[in-house]
Amino acid sequence: MTDRRRPPTLRLVGRHTRSNAMKAAVVLTLIAAGCDTGDGKQLRPYDPADYPAPATTTEVSIGPAENFDDAVGSLPPAADAATPESFTLTAPWPDGGAIDARYTCDDLDVAPPLSWGGVPDGTVEIAIAMVDDSAVSNGQPFVHWVVAGLDPNEIALVEGDLPDGAVQALNYFGDVDYGGPCPPPGDDPHLYRLTAYALNTPLQLADGTLATEFLEAIAQATIGSTDLNGTYQR
Repeated sequence: MTDRRRPPTLRLVGRHTRSNAMKAAVVLTLIAAGCDTGDGKQLRPYDPADYPAPATTTEVSIGPAENFDDAVGSLPPAADAATPESFTLTAPWPDGGAIDARYTCDDLDVAPPLSWGGVPDGTVEIAIAMVDDSAVSNGQPFVHWVVAGLDPNEIALVEGDLPDGAVQALNYFGDVDYGGPCPPPGDDPHLYRLTAYALNTPLQLADGTLATEFLEAIAQATIGSTDLNGTYQR
């Protein structure tokens, strides 16, 4: 199965426009990484309908995260100093523990059930991202999944399911979905970071928005975050 997930863009009402530079960077990146994502998985074939061709071409030689730095800078903070200690995220594995194969490309590859609690005051929406901190290009971890539009009062996600109103980003595999851990066989255990973000502004984003744009939007609306790590090896 393939690995999926992606992040939202800070596209608030009246401001939902993409830069041509970012589109071009993503196009070139996906083309260059078509054979190897760096995480043991293949990108889907490039579709011009998804990414309009740039006016000029530039040779790109690294992985899917190549050239994302200028557009996004960096991922949202892994933790916020103002976040109450009560803000927690729970998954089927303990913090730092091994991720069950059920949630990876070696089995069902479904999104794990998650729950959160103690969200900061002023939270209107929850977003969740999963990145591989062991697969990094230009300082950026490989993005497996970004989902937003979650009601902070619902406190939980059902395995492999999303509530009405939730939106998912286009992840680094070119999928609008969750993509479980799938590191290259023989690698040391990869470290996967799940982060729940408390947002004080609803993200006006659509399914399929680039993961980089999702993360940029999250970074600007985050008032608190909490992390949960897991490892996986093949």
